[in-house]
Amino acid sequence: MTDRPEHATAGAPFAVMLRGALVPASIAGALAVVVLALVWGGGSLAGSLLGLVVSVAFYASGMFLLSRLVRSASPHAFFAVAMAVYLGQVLALLVFFILFRRASWVDGTALAVTALVVTIAWQAFAWRALRTARFPVYDEPAEAPEQGR
Repeated sequence: MTDRPEHATAGAPFAVMLRGALVPASIAGALAVVVLALVWGGGSLAGSLLGLVVSVAFYASGMFLLSRLVRSASPHAFFAVAMAVYLGQVLALLVFFILFRRASWVDGTALAVTALVVTIAWQAFAWRALRTARFPVYDEPAEAPEQGR
């Protein structure tokens, strides 16, 4: 017997992590945008906002896709889907960097600082959400009925 609700699906941990991390990471990123704009001036605003949007989109899209695509409890299927989602995210980031590498209006340092703040907040609150959700990492297999006596 586990504490897991009957209606929980295979993608439920990712949905819980998405809900638990999206708002706090967005708030932390918004605070970073404000602080950087006050400390470094308005020139950092565009890069900082871009870092916020890209970082939140990166993590939210990954969690959202995993919550929708992982329906199997098979570790092999989970790993394959997770790696495919991650590859897609990395390719999207590559396209982003190619498009914006020469943009004069983007302050690269402000973008990086904001992305780092969002990353740390996302990881911390996603971990917290998963820990408080109490999803079992490993379920004991159901005992097989006794055979032929």
